[in-house]
Amino acid sequence: MGLKKMKFIIDSDLDNVPLIGISINKLCSLTPFSERMAFQMELCVVEAVTNCIKHAYKNDSAQKVEVVFSLSPEELVLDIYDSGIPMEIKMLEQADMKSLEVDPKDLENIAEGGRGLPIIKEVMDSVAYESKEGMNCLTMKKKLTRQ
Repeated sequence: MGLKKMKFIIDSDLDNVPLIGISINKLCSLTPFSERMAFQMELCVVEAVTNCIKHAYKNDSAQKVEVVFSLSPEELVLDIYDSGIPMEIKMLEQADMKSLEVDPKDLENIAEGGRGLPIIKEVMDSVAYESKEGMNCLTMKKKLTRQ
């Protein structure tokens, strides 16, 4: 099996996010990933695309988000592209699971946002971000292992 690629382009409307998530999950179900891992890949893409819409495009639904699914015998690569406001690289660098810890005595003050990048970094084997010539790309990689 060589490299297989599929590209999805959606309008930057939050109503489209579940469609891309379901598509990624179904594609992952055709790989050696477990059902749980397929769901985790879906979650990572949903988080990344939601971030593009909310932060890069400030909820402007007239823009486009592109998701490229690339599958090789060794790994799955998911590239999320937007042409909106670039993310500050320190946001990715500083995102970790510690930022997800909550005080069980203060459940009313749990932050609603800020969980996507730590989750993505925890699930994926590698995560990189690049902004060049007006195009932003979040690249997420997960090694294929027989499960």
